[in-house]
Amino acid sequence: MISASAVLSIKMKLFFVTILLAVLGTTYGKVFTKCELVRLLAANGFPRSQLPDWICLIQNESRYDTSAWNTKNRDGSKDYGIFQINNYYWCAEGKVGANECKLQCSSLRDDDIGDDMRCALFIYRRHQFNAWNAWKDKCRGKPKPSVDECFVVGK
Repeated sequence: MISASAVLSIKMKLFFVTILLAVLGTTYGKVFTKCELVRLLAANGFPRSQLPDWICLIQNESRYDTSAWNTKNRDGSKDYGIFQINNYYWCAEGKVGANECKLQCSSLRDDDIGDDMRCALFIYRRHQFNAWNAWKDKCRGKPKPSVDECFVVGK
């Protein structure tokens, strides 16, 4: 017969193995290449004429990394994901936040950027690129990255 402490030990080990497998199975962020991202944005309704601005914004906000997270905003707000979408207006942390994009901030830090793109376009329709300080500081009125090479077959 197995003692109660042995059964408890087995249950605890199974619990930790389950947690470990859940963590390892979690989708983590992805760092896109410029052209990979350009083609993805174009395929999801981002106007080709705006792609240099979007790439400049993303390059300066997150370095193409979907798991990017900024917690150093002066007002205490945080920015999430490849577009660095702010939780003050656009996404919610749990039940906190205005959540104009109707999504959880944590969903902006995985490798599926479908919700990120929808939210970024929503923000753009309201404020254009002026919603992003990195675009205003590093892209507005400055040379933008070229995206033409991303549409050449074989690139």
